Amino acid sequence: MRVSIDSDALRRELARRGLTQAEFSRLAVISEATISHAAGGKAVSIQTVRKLAVALIRAPVMPGADALLASADRASS
Repeated sequence: MRVSIDSDALRRELARRGLTQAEFSRLAVISEATISHAAGGKAVSIQTVRKLAVALIRAPVMPGADALLASADRASS
């Protein structure tokens, strides 16, 4: 079974943690191409979704990231 991930949410979570897709791929033990597919909204396997979720749980959110992202969201609205 394959599922699509909310690409905006994934990009936001990477930004909250200060991670590039390349860094995240190493943390999740997934190829950069798979991260790119997920970030592009393409369907990925359930196993990949699990790996992404575990990697996000393990990666700490940068202090102040939420405030910065909220400011950016307000500015773009």
